[in-house]
Amino acid sequence: MLTNLHSRRADGTVESLDGTWRIILDPYDTGMINILGERNRQGYFRDFKPRHAGDRVEYDFDTSLEVQVPGDWNTQHPELLYYEGTVWYRRLIEVAEGSETAAHDGRSFLYFGAANHTTHVFLDGEELATHEGGFGPFEVEVTGRLGAGTHSLVVMVNNRREPDRIPAMRSDWWNFGGLHRSVELVHVPATGIDDAWLTMAPDGSLVGGVSVSGPDAERLQVRVELAELTIDELVPASGERHTRVDAEAVGHLERWAPGAPVHHPVTWTLYDPSPDGTIVDRVHDEIGLRTVRTEGNRLFVNDVETYLHGISLHAEGPTGGRRASGADDATELLSWAVDLNANFVRLAHYQHDEAMVREADRLGLLSWCELPIYWGIDFENPATKANAIAQADELVIRDRSRASVILWSAANETLPGEARNDFITAVIDRFRELDPTRLTTAALLTLPSADPETTIDDPLGHAVDVIGVNEYLGWYYGDREAIPDTTWKNVFGKPVVFSELGAGAKFGHHGTEDEIWTEEFQAAVYEAQIAMIAKQDDCIGLSPWILKDFRTPMRVLPGIQDGYNRKGLVSEEGERKLAFDVLADWYRSRQT
Repeated sequence: MLTNLHSRRADGTVESLDGTWRIILDPYDTGMINILGERNRQGYFRDFKPRHAGDRVEYDFDTSLEVQVPGDWNTQHPELLYYEGTVWYRRLIEVAEGSETAAHDGRSFLYFGAANHTTHVFLDGEELATHEGGFGPFEVEVTGRLGAGTHSLVVMVNNRREPDRIPAMRSDWWNFGGLHRSVELVHVPATGIDDAWLTMAPDGSLVGGVSVSGPDAERLQVRVELAELTIDELVPASGERHTRVDAEAVGHLERWAPGAPVHHPVTWTLYDPSPDGTIVDRVHDEIGLRTVRTEGNRLFVNDVETYLHGISLHAEGPTGGRRASGADDATELLSWAVDLNANFVRLAHYQHDEAMVREADRLGLLSWCELPIYWGIDFENPATKANAIAQADELVIRDRSRASVILWSAANETLPGEARNDFITAVIDRFRELDPTRLTTAALLTLPSADPETTIDDPLGHAVDVIGVNEYLGWYYGDREAIPDTTWKNVFGKPVVFSELGAGAKFGHHGTEDEIWTEEFQAAVYEAQIAMIAKQDDCIGLSPWILKDFRTPMRVLPGIQDGYNRKGLVSEEGERKLAFDVLADWYRSRQT
């Protein structure tokens, strides 16, 4: 991920392309394909203008709708709320004669924080790249294409649900479309650092890696410096090289811990080893140092047994029912988790904004980061599996230096089967290949038995380090009165996280605890769940569903749901329900 380091590169330059873009809706993909099924010669990607008064051009970006990037298209125009299909984005890039962009003699890239779901990128009418996946970052090289003048950047984004996509045809959240994270133009040296990461292994040693590309890569070297520690090992800059520093060498550096985050500066310097030692490229970061491991059915962070007082959340803004993006949204959402006395967040059900993970790092919140391998995935399709691996790469490579991240999650609520097991195990193997220091998990759909004891035996439990269990006793099944006496038999001998539980309630709707949709009903379910979980010996924590109400077209009950999943502890506008205090009080009591 060459530009994944753009915000940390000393010698790079970044130009934001955020702001107002023009869009054209195209539900029939007319802008790409004509009625004969061929590439449309006058397609929207060409951004044509009439050459004379009689010239027929049947589109015009200059007079079309405007949207703000980053942002979803669904909540910026009322008529697009449930639109799924193709939208063409256009932004003009003005490059002045003699400007840094025009004069840059290195490499240039367009960086997309994320675009949902399938993206085609065109510059001045030429298609440069295609990307599949709605939540991971990607870049497109534009070296030598941005001379002085005006350039038309056109991006075709399609969020249509398809059987072979990830996620697939059905999910219990809204499928926000568009350029929902930042777009930037990034300039880097001709030979530079592609990727650099460093983290702490369970034994206290440091592990990481660095990769370099460019015409001079073979003769350059890299030095890694962490805080006051200089790692004297010079890493040859040809392909990827791994860094390892034994535990004793870094033992004196203060650890990052839940609720007590400490960060240390780290620098990777790419330089010419000849006598003049010319610096070619340099990347900076701030990282936390902490260990995470399991032992039997227990979790240890920095060798301290740790219980996860968690909450799940979607990447939906604090208000307005829109896609969350950027530091402000991350700060507000995670401040609610802090108010809940949480030390752990499950960032479901897809890769969240980098700002969210960095804010968790800053606040000292442990994190579970997840792929959108959810209901209805085509586990038999090799192309779908390849895309799952590509999305795993995007997830891990971006955030494997973040101390907050302790769990990579491969899936949520998938149905057992040989093809499913092979598919998700391959993703888990890829997690471990890219990052051998963290734990793996998946949220399993474990339905209760008629007996008070339910067995957790999904075969996927063999592949992961930590078992996630989604259960909705007292809501979708079972009587609330029976919850405290329910037990869970874990056949794997591994730690269990109750990754989902809860009940729906409309904020401000009150009644008795036996009246569904009331805040009192939801609070009573939480009280019963707490009583059950407190007695589960191999449970290392929970992440109830969910921090706030979120959009989903599956939830249609008028006057109650109105297109929102109401299991949030706060409403879609941030108003706290009674269950918020129930959970916050229990977490506080456990801390003291």
